[in-house]
Amino acid sequence: MAYNIKFKQKTIEYHENGNSRRKTAETFGISPNTLNTWLKEYREHGEFITKPKPANRTILTKEGLLTYFEDNSDSYQEETAKHFGVTQAAVCKALKRLKITRKKR
Repeated sequence: MAYNIKFKQKTIEYHENGNSRRKTAETFGISPNTLNTWLKEYREHGEFITKPKPANRTILTKEGLLTYFEDNSDSYQEETAKHFGVTQAAVCKALKRLKITRKKR
């Protein structure tokens, strides 16, 4: 789960006002490990760094998948993934999201 930066800042401020890690984690409903990670990041960088999203994301479209399956009707998800340059899990999620079922006969 991604937390927004303001939430992280409030959590760190609450902790730095003299509250224990355990109490801070319970108050904000987060794991103590998550709080430790945030504290480490904040102490190393002095701020929270947002991670950039990958620019070369491949989006599997229904049309693209159906076109591929017309020519490669017996292909497995792993083969489909190699063709599109994604992981097998991405193909599985795309098929589920697009409601495309592939039953072998």
